[in-house]
Amino acid sequence: MQLLYLGPPDTLEHVRAKLPKGFEVHFALDSASADRFIQSCDVVLDAYLGVRFPADRLSRAVNLKLFVTATTGADHVDAAVLAERGIPLLTLRGQRQVLQNLTPAAEHSWLLLMACARRLRAAIQDVVAGEWDRNKYPGIMLRGRILGIIGCGRIGQWMSRYATAFGMRCLGFDPFVDPWPENIERRDLASLLAGADFITLHVPLEEGTQQLLKAKEFQMIRPGAIFVNTSRGAVIDESALLTALLEGRIAAAGLDVLAAEPDVKDDPLIEYAKTHDNLLITPHIGGFSPDAVRHVLSFSCQRIAEFFRL
Repeated sequence: MQLLYLGPPDTLEHVRAKLPKGFEVHFALDSASADRFIQSCDVVLDAYLGVRFPADRLSRAVNLKLFVTATTGADHVDAAVLAERGIPLLTLRGQRQVLQNLTPAAEHSWLLLMACARRLRAAIQDVVAGEWDRNKYPGIMLRGRILGIIGCGRIGQWMSRYATAFGMRCLGFDPFVDPWPENIERRDLASLLAGADFITLHVPLEEGTQQLLKAKEFQMIRPGAIFVNTSRGAVIDESALLTALLEGRIAAAGLDVLAAEPDVKDDPLIEYAKTHDNLLITPHIGGFSPDAVRHVLSFSCQRIAEFFRL
C-alpha cells in the first residue's frame, strides 16, 4: 500500500516505524514532490500544512482511499471533493484525549503576546545594530491587565491559565464550550473586544468563523490593544487588521497564520511588517514541536491501521 507523507523530515522514520507492515512511504515537502507521488498513493498523511490539496491535485489521486491530517484544521484540503468521492478526511479535531496535554500552540501564542507587549523585535534589532537605549522600549506590565480570549477550547483554556499565573483577568467568548471554564468571565464578542487590553484568537476555520473579525469588529477593539492570532488567517479580515495597525488603533499584533499561506509573496501584512516593528509574523509554527508532532503522528498511524483493519 502506498502512503504519501508530508511532515518534518526528522519524523519520517517515526512514521515508518508506527505504520503496520505493508506500507511503502513516500516523503514530500513541497508541491512538486507531492505531485510526483499523488497518483499512486492510497493514503495521504499530512503533518505539514505547507502544501495545498485543491480539487485539481486531488483529482490526480486516483487510488486515494483515506486522507489523514495530524492537525486539528484541514482548510488546506478541499474536503468537498473528498466527500463527493466518499474518501474519509480524518483530522485531530475533537480528539481531546490525544490533544489535552499538548501545549506548543498555546505557548507560542503567549510568546507572541509577550513579545508584542515588550516590543521585543525592535529592541533586538537595535541591539544587533549597535544601539543600547532602554528608554526607547517601555514595556507593558501584564499584571492587572485584561486578556480577551476568543475561542475558549483547549488552547484558549491554556491561555487563561498562563494569564492567571501572570496576574491577569480573563474575558472569554465562545458560543459552544460547555462546561464553561471557571477562571474565564463569559462575555459577548462586542464587550470582550471593547474591554480587553490583549485579544487572542483560538477558533477553528469553518463556515461560522470565516472572517469572524471584520472592519466593524476591529473598530470595537479598545484603542492601544494588542492582537494575537494563531488559529487561521481567514478567521479575520486581514485588510481590516492592516487598517487598524496603520491607523494606530491596535498597538501591535502577533500572527502565526496568514490567509494566503504558504503562498505569501507580496502579502500586504508581510509588506507592512518589513517597515513596522509592531507586527510580528511567524510561519505557522505554533504547534510545531518535535515531541508534540511525534505524539500526534503515532495516533494518526494508529487510525490508519484501524481504517484498513491491519
